[in-house]
Amino acid sequence: MMGPGMMGGRGMGPGMMGPGMMRMMLILMDTDGDGAVSLSEFQAAHERMFKAVDADKDGRLTMSEVQGFIRGLGETAQQESAPAK
Repeated sequence: MMGPGMMGGRGMGPGMMGPGMMRMMLILMDTDGDGAVSLSEFQAAHERMFKAVDADKDGRLTMSEVQGFIRGLGETAQQESAPAK
């Protein structure tokens, strides 16, 4: 049986998010800097994540888009690997 932190270097599994990571996420979502995350800030952050994963921009996420994003094949990785024009 695998214990905590023994995910084989494949990222964080459920329950693996420590206080530092949670604090960082809240800081990134708190766009007005008031020390709290409003519903609109929370929704905006999740909309940005959704758009980043939606590789074909059809407004729907497929399993292959999610898997590609997790593996680093999202829009940023595709842009970086594209030949210069």
